[in-house]
Amino acid sequence: MPLHDVGYRSWEGAKTWLGSRWLVVTTTGIKLAFRSSWLSRALVLSWLPALILGVLFFFYEQSITVPDYRRPISGLVAASGSSSEIVRAALQNPGEVRHEVWSSLLLVFFRYPQGILMIILMGIIAPRLIAHDLRNRGYLLYFSRPIRVSGYVAGKALILWTFLAMITTVPALVLYVIGLSLSPDLNVIWSTWDLPLRILLASLVLMIPLSSVALACSAMTIETRYAAFSWFAIWVVGWTAYSVLRIGELAGRSGPRRRGRGMPEIVEQSSWELLSPFHVLGRAQQYVFGLYPDDKAIWPYGLVLVLVTVFSLWFVSSRVQARLRA
Repeated sequence: MPLHDVGYRSWEGAKTWLGSRWLVVTTTGIKLAFRSSWLSRALVLSWLPALILGVLFFFYEQSITVPDYRRPISGLVAASGSSSEIVRAALQNPGEVRHEVWSSLLLVFFRYPQGILMIILMGIIAPRLIAHDLRNRGYLLYFSRPIRVSGYVAGKALILWTFLAMITTVPALVLYVIGLSLSPDLNVIWSTWDLPLRILLASLVLMIPLSSVALACSAMTIETRYAAFSWFAIWVVGWTAYSVLRIGELAGRSGPRRRGRGMPEIVEQSSWELLSPFHVLGRAQQYVFGLYPDDKAIWPYGLVLVLVTVFSLWFVSSRVQARLRA
């Protein structure tokens, strides 16, 4: 049967609410992402650190009455960048700093095991999201319906948000519930009631910049392998630049670390961290969990995240609009 009047015409079907049309982009992207066997393995692997942290929550609650468990817990508190006062309290009287210790354990969970896993996960999912559409002109299928560029970008970003929530937000909330169940008294609810809110806020601090940069990497090329390379290069180059400059900074002065008597070492903060996305996100999340040093300014890290997010979203929108005009 021949086709007649092939071309763009006004949409004559039923229209859904404008604010929900991007959900079609999200659901389609999630279904396509789950076709990767590597993605399923990464999601399963992402829950293993949550199980380990659950054991640490148990040991912390036991350390209130068993002093032998306090030193490893204080080491994790120090690894989160907490002040020497909190580390000392975790060693001497951990029951008085339950909120701070729980926050430290959650921050360690966000920053280290999940921080590495989310880089890998985004490297699996993100490169195809826009690059594949630009290469195969799949965006024409989306925009043949009444959807805006902002809705298209929001739908793609929500795909990444969904998977990031699976490996960060949901396990962290489960850890909080585990901590409540292991606590010997009900006062724990009153002393830690704000932690679920901090978990959600820390997740947003992670999701918004990450999804923006990942989409920018995907929109800059039609080859997914180049998009994946640029994504991983951002983290490797940033970490390497910070490490090299930090080593030079430490070599130029004495006493690079501070420590209290009988306490683990606490690494000092460096301005070179602004070059490393991993460290910038870590400091922002440290601030959200209330563990950021009072004598340090957080605004440089926040400014970097805002500027990178705004520029990335602008770049993605510009690339998509340019393709639509072409």
